[in-house]
Amino acid sequence: MTTKFRAALPYIFLVLLTLVALDLANPVFNKPSRDGGFFLYAGAQILKGKTPYTEIWDNKGPGIFYVNALGLWLGGGSRWGVWLVEFLCIFGAFVILYRDLSRRWGNDSALFGLMLAGMGLQIALGYGNYSEEYPLLLNAAGLSLFFSMQDVRGNYWKYFGIGAWFGLSFSFRANNIGGFFAILGAVFLFLTFKKEFWEALKIALAALAGFATPNLLWILYFALLGAATDMIYGSLTFNFSYSAAKDREWVALFGGFGKYGMGWVGWFTLAAWFALLFRALKSFAYRQLAPFELFLVLWFPAEILLSNLSGRNFTHYYISWTLAVAVYCAFVYSEAWLLIFKESPAQRPSSLFVSILSVAFAVALFLIYPSFAGRYADTLARRGEEFIDPISAYIIANTQPEEFVLTWYPERGINFASNRASPVKYTNYPLFLDDSLTAEIENAYIENMMATPPSLIVDCARSVDAIPSLDPVTRQEQYATPGVKRKMLIHPGMDRIFNFVTENYHIETTVEGCLIFRLNP
Repeated sequence: MTTKFRAALPYIFLVLLTLVALDLANPVFNKPSRDGGFFLYAGAQILKGKTPYTEIWDNKGPGIFYVNALGLWLGGGSRWGVWLVEFLCIFGAFVILYRDLSRRWGNDSALFGLMLAGMGLQIALGYGNYSEEYPLLLNAAGLSLFFSMQDVRGNYWKYFGIGAWFGLSFSFRANNIGGFFAILGAVFLFLTFKKEFWEALKIALAALAGFATPNLLWILYFALLGAATDMIYGSLTFNFSYSAAKDREWVALFGGFGKYGMGWVGWFTLAAWFALLFRALKSFAYRQLAPFELFLVLWFPAEILLSNLSGRNFTHYYISWTLAVAVYCAFVYSEAWLLIFKESPAQRPSSLFVSILSVAFAVALFLIYPSFAGRYADTLARRGEEFIDPISAYIIANTQPEEFVLTWYPERGINFASNRASPVKYTNYPLFLDDSLTAEIENAYIENMMATPPSLIVDCARSVDAIPSLDPVTRQEQYATPGVKRKMLIHPGMDRIFNFVTENYHIETTVEGCLIFRLNP
C-alpha cells in the first residue's frame, strides 16, 4: 500500500460517508421534501427574475433560496446541481472537522467522531435540501478558526472571521448559530473570570462586527431590489411570532433524542457531554479550566436549545447537531483510549492503524446501509435521470408551461417538478399557525388566487387531514371522522376560498389520493 494511497483512505471514507448521508436525497429515486421542494421552486423562480419575499415567500433566510438558485444554475435546471452543492457542503464540513480533530485528539478519534456524526446526519437529513444543511460547512469553517487559537486573546481578525462565517449561517436559518453563542460565551466567561473585561469586550465587538457584515450585505442587496423590509420581516420578525405560537413544556427540549431526532447517536453524544462536564468541573476545581473546555460545556446545550426553540420536533431541525456529535464523540474516544492504554491517540500517530480504521469504517457503512451502493450504481446507469411523481407528471401532460397551478396542502415541490408557477405569494398557506397568521397574509393569498385563478388546484388535504378539503363532500367526511376537525387549522378566510372554488372549478380526476380541480371554461 503506497503512502499516498494510505493517506487518501480517510478521505475516501469521508466521500462514502457523505454519499450515505445523501442517500435519500438522490434525485433519481425520490421527490423533494415539502420544504426542500419549495426551496427548489424558489431557486427556479429567482433564475426567472422573481424576488424572494415580495413575489415568493417563506419564513427562512435568503441564503437557502439563493443556494438553490446556484445549484439549479450549475445543473442547468436539474436537481443534480443542487445535490452537488449539498455534497460539497457536507463533504467540506467533514474534511474540516477531520483535520481539526486529528490535530487535537488524533486521526482515529476524528474518524470515530465523524462516523457517528455521519450516521446521525443520515437520520436527520432525510430527503435533504434543508436550511440547516448547507450551514454545516459555514459553521465548520467558523469553528476551525476558534480551534486553531493557541491563546484566545488578541486574535481579533479571527474572531471577526468566526462572526462572519456564523453570520452567513444565520442568513439561512436563525437557529444555526449555537456554536457562535458557545464561543462568545466561553471566551467572555474565561476573560471576565480573569478580570480582563476590556479584552473580552474587544473580542465580542470583533465577533459581532463579523457576524453583522454578511447580514448587512444581504440587507443592502434587498434594499437595491426594494425588498429590504420584506426580507427582514419574512426571515426574522415573523419567526418570533411563529416560535411563540405554541405553548411548550420543558420536556420538548429533548425531542432530538426521540424518534424524530438522532436517536441513539444523540444519547451517545449527551453521555460524552456529561463526561466532558465532569472533567471540566475537575479542571475548574484546580483553576485549570481552559476556554476550549468551557466552550464544549456550553456548546451542546446551546444546540439542543436552539434546535427546539420553535417547539416543533421536525427531524431536520437536528441536522445542526452534526458537528457537535463529531467533536464530542471524538473527545470521548480519545478519553477512553487514554484510560485504557495510558496514552493519548494524538501522541501515537500511526498511518497504518488509521488506514485500517478507515477501511473498517468504510466496510461498516456497506454493512449498516446495504442498499446505498446499489442505488448509486443504478444512478450512474440511469445517467442522471430525475424522479417525477405521478401528480407532477399529470400536470405536465395536462397544462401548458405558462399556466398556474395551486397546491392545497402546500406540497410546493409539485410546482418545481411540474415547472408550473403558483399564482400566490404565500404558498405555505393554510399551514400557518393560528397565532402567527396575519390578516395581510390570508387576504393576500385570497386576492392572488382570485386575481389569477390557477388552471389546476391540487387538493391533498386528505393525505394529512390537517386542513379541510376544498371539496364539500370530502370536507364533510373529514369533519365526520372522530378527532380530525379538532386538529385542523381552519382560518377565517377559508369560507371565501371554498365558495370561490365551488363556483369556478370542477373535480377533474384523482391522482394518488389527491383531488385535481380544473378551472371551468
